[in-house]
Amino acid sequence: MKRRICICLFCLSFGWGSAVVLAQEIEPKQEVNIDDLGNVSDEFQENFFEALKQKAITNYDKAIKALEKCIELDPSPNFLYLELGKNYLELKLYEQAESNFKKVLEEKPDDRFVLELLYEVYFKEQKYKESVEVVEKLVVYNSMFKEQLANLYYIEKRYDDALRVLDELNEEYGIDTYRLQLRKRIALKITDPSNQISRLEQQIKEKPKVEQNYLNLIYMYSQDNQKEKAFETAKRLLKKVPKSDLAHLSLYKFYLEKGQTKEAIRSMEITLKSSKVDTEAKYKVVSDFLQFINTNPEYESELTIVMNALSGDGNGVKVFTELGHFYYKKDQKEQALNFYERGIKANANDFGLLKRILLLQLDLKRYQKAESGSELALEMYPAQPIFYLVNGVSLLQLEKADAAIEILTTGIDYVIDDSKMESDFYKQISEAYQKLGDENKASEYMQKAIQLQKKS
Repeated sequence: MKRRICICLFCLSFGWGSAVVLAQEIEPKQEVNIDDLGNVSDEFQENFFEALKQKAITNYDKAIKALEKCIELDPSPNFLYLELGKNYLELKLYEQAESNFKKVLEEKPDDRFVLELLYEVYFKEQKYKESVEVVEKLVVYNSMFKEQLANLYYIEKRYDDALRVLDELNEEYGIDTYRLQLRKRIALKITDPSNQISRLEQQIKEKPKVEQNYLNLIYMYSQDNQKEKAFETAKRLLKKVPKSDLAHLSLYKFYLEKGQTKEAIRSMEITLKSSKVDTEAKYKVVSDFLQFINTNPEYESELTIVMNALSGDGNGVKVFTELGHFYYKKDQKEQALNFYERGIKANANDFGLLKRILLLQLDLKRYQKAESGSELALEMYPAQPIFYLVNGVSLLQLEKADAAIEILTTGIDYVIDDSKMESDFYKQISEAYQKLGDENKASEYMQKAIQLQKKS
């Protein structure tokens, strides 16, 4: 059975909201068998295997007592301290576990299995400096330990070392989203980026077609408020790699800031169509452009280009929702609904968005859509009166008065402490009875609506 080291780098260390959990699997050695014990007494054997038995059934205290009896009989076998350390670790008695693992390492300083266990102990004791020393040895056995090493360097404020290790990982395994995020967090902590800038310039000189090195350098220059150098670096990337979509991910913002709108829109279009640019980055591109339009409304027509660029991108739904919000605030309901309907496809259970779409559909007299949409909404939210009301209004407008009365009288039972909504239900029921020619019922429900309006 594999044991896992779970390393939680909490927000206290990272300065951000959620814990980051990394895991490195440990392949345990086989439990010691009788042939491994060497020339020991029967009493030693009996106590040792009693210890293994008690550990197997999680009686760690009893296992420790049995091992201590073995030590009284013969303190020399190294495996006794390994077993003691493992039992203390299970009991979260980290100091005792650490002491015993160190005894094992005195004889076998490069034992990977014991080093991994000691690392687990150190990290849980928050001894990060000691953790670094152990993980620097472990990377020899498995280079994936480098990711944990980079995090430890970050905690220890050894930022240059952390970035160096991240570069090694990217060289070996390629670009990774988590490591890119870690790099950005590290860059925010660096007060003097000159060392990193020099190192990245050297990497670009050695490998002029590796896009990520340029992007890292652009970020470092931007963080250091050297915007012109960041802009020049983005242009250098495009010159060396003319088909680089990632270059345009940097260039569009520089163009916007410089008022080169035509060039900015072209770079945005390339970025939004690119399969190499992730959804979050595309969302940021559109958000930046919307902010630009707020102060430069004469370019609003260019949003058509954005829409066309995203039309083939199944992952651009968050961007469509953002565009919907933009037009909703401007009271351009047709445009808002168009984008909202495209954005809801990947987030069908978003209550707030569902509600807004259905109310817009009613407002724009899209009754067929509002009917089918509210039916689906009721399947997900069967206790939400607003969806019953939308469904009832839609049915009423589609000349289905009987069905409207049925759904409205069901939905009104879910209205709690909302006189206005309750009044709206009664008005719609009154109108339905009016359509059916039942004047008495229509009048009865209208009076209820009027009485509620007076209360509110």
